[in-house]
Amino acid sequence: MSLHRQPAPVNSSGVGSHELEFLTKAINAAISRSRLTTNSLEAIAAALRHKQATPAEVRAWLEDEGLWPLVSRHMR
Repeated sequence: MSLHRQPAPVNSSGVGSHELEFLTKAINAAISRSRLTTNSLEAIAAALRHKQATPAEVRAWLEDEGLWPLVSRHMR
């Protein structure tokens, strides 16, 4: 198996260009949202770690941000 492969052919005929543009923008939006989510979780974790917020405040903060489901599935 070679590490160097021929690049995949690119369809530059213009067919589906709107779909390609829409999909690219949707992916970029999802990437941006995931970065915002990561930044929020890191800020909340730092506040908890540095005792700037109580666990109850952190839970309320997570719920306000809509992030509680992401955290609660990793708790017992």
